[in-house]
Amino acid sequence: MKKTALLAILLLSCAAVSAQGLSPDEVRSDVRKAASWFSGYPYKEAAAPARAPSGFKPVNISTYARHGARLYSKESLYDQMHKLMTTAEKKALLTPEGMVLLQKSEAMYDKVRGRAYDLTEYGQKQHKTVAGRIYKSWKKVFRGRNTVVARSTQTNRTILSMAAACDEYRRLQPGLDIRFDASAADMGILNPTSKYNPRAQERDWSKSFEADTARWNPAFNALWQKNLSDPERFFGRYFKDPSIVLNVFKDYINAARMFYFYMCFSETLGPDCSLMYLMDAEDAWKMWECENFRMYNCCGATPLYHGRNWALEEALLRDIVKYLEEDKDGGDVAARLRFGHDYKISGTLVLLDADGWGRCEEDPGKVWQIYDFGRMPMASTLLFALYRNSGGEVLVRCTLDEVPQHFPISCYTDRRGRRWPDFYPWEDFKAHCEARLALADKILDTT
Repeated sequence: MKKTALLAILLLSCAAVSAQGLSPDEVRSDVRKAASWFSGYPYKEAAAPARAPSGFKPVNISTYARHGARLYSKESLYDQMHKLMTTAEKKALLTPEGMVLLQKSEAMYDKVRGRAYDLTEYGQKQHKTVAGRIYKSWKKVFRGRNTVVARSTQTNRTILSMAAACDEYRRLQPGLDIRFDASAADMGILNPTSKYNPRAQERDWSKSFEADTARWNPAFNALWQKNLSDPERFFGRYFKDPSIVLNVFKDYINAARMFYFYMCFSETLGPDCSLMYLMDAEDAWKMWECENFRMYNCCGATPLYHGRNWALEEALLRDIVKYLEEDKDGGDVAARLRFGHDYKISGTLVLLDADGWGRCEEDPGKVWQIYDFGRMPMASTLLFALYRNSGGEVLVRCTLDEVPQHFPISCYTDRRGRRWPDFYPWEDFKAHCEARLALADKILDTT
């Protein structure tokens, strides 16, 4: 009964939010958009400081960033594709499109061997670029303070991302006191759906949400069956005999998923290495839809887990609020930088009830309309900025990749009656966070 009532509340709370999915037309116009969360930081918005209300000056920034571009988690995929493509070439089974894929694949094969999960050179450049854009936007914060506190989860890709970013900050402002940490003590905060979080159970760990036994798996398989209705046509684009893929992959769906991942992960080597243009846009969108549905169920507002999957991000949100409160009155800390993973950004935005992230959808065929996991690309950065005036008033502004995020609370109104949609009084924002954290506590206690 408690779970049913809680689910009804969650469904009702997200019923009137605008859609934020990815349409087939968008992929037709640019097939690389179907690369979703494998894509790089978009750099769409101008790296310029937001105009703050009169009298307010920035005093601190606090971030949570996804690691930069990294290679696929299993090196076996690159070996499988190498075997498949070279065998097909020897048997004269490649189409003209297949020959192009072979040439591009072989050119990058030596670059990726032995580097599963590794941050790429492009991934390091991404974080240097993001750091440069942040510094440009918040020079007043950095020039007025000397300390940067940087923390990372304990994976190579996040630690190297942190190092790349901080190297750029120090280049831009020599003499910065940058305090690094990548401790197990922080893992339950920076990666709350892991075994390091005392509130997380084994069923909550990230890999459990992705398992073949996950609650979403039957619907996921059905969606793949529907979207890959003619696998021979899809593979016929590259092979004169499409069945050759079954010599390497266990079935057509497995082969199509691996092809999609392979094409998408080429993006992590940089735009010039992308293989996405070799995909048909309709096929690319259908595969995106399937994998987007999977990720929605892992860290979006899916009704399947009654909110438990995103409620666990309360550990991260509490850390963010704690240090924003500590830093709001000034001090020597210019920035608190956190480096982690995409799941955490999505889950935290759901927990915060930010711009459309909390939308629920029970129909697997409609998830694409309300959710796009690609809004957390490689090196994606969630940033909170604090502003203060001489009267002691404090405002907070939140952005995701330089795009303002909004919350269901009243924005700041100045003495002239002008509303500032991207700025929120700190006490109101903190109260909103506390209410959402109380909801998260209830979810974790009753599910």
